Amino acid sequence: MLSKTPPSRFEIGAYLILVAGVAGDHLSTGLALARENIYESNPMALMLMQKGLWVPTDVALILISVGATYIFLRILKKPIAKYMLIYPALVGLIRLTVTLWNFSLII
Repeated sequence: MLSKTPPSRFEIGAYLILVAGVAGDHLSTGLALARENIYESNPMALMLMQKGLWVPTDVALILISVGATYIFLRILKKPIAKYMLIYPALVGLIRLTVTLWNFSLII
């Protein structure tokens, strides 16, 4: 049974980092690819872009990451379960790093 515990500030922060990272990556990639002599070097992202699946895949990543973490935190009512917030926060930080890299290419 799910507890009705509201999300903590840390939980909301982890989810916001994930969303900011994904949104920043999309924005910076779009701006970078609009420039001359800049191309996508990630073959997986390139394939997803060519098939029009890049945005749906990232939306699914966000929904599954947030949904699964949210549900598991409420099912596993132990303090150790809070470490599950590392996943969305880490994915978001990696994507924010990609965002910074993309902006460094633009500048």
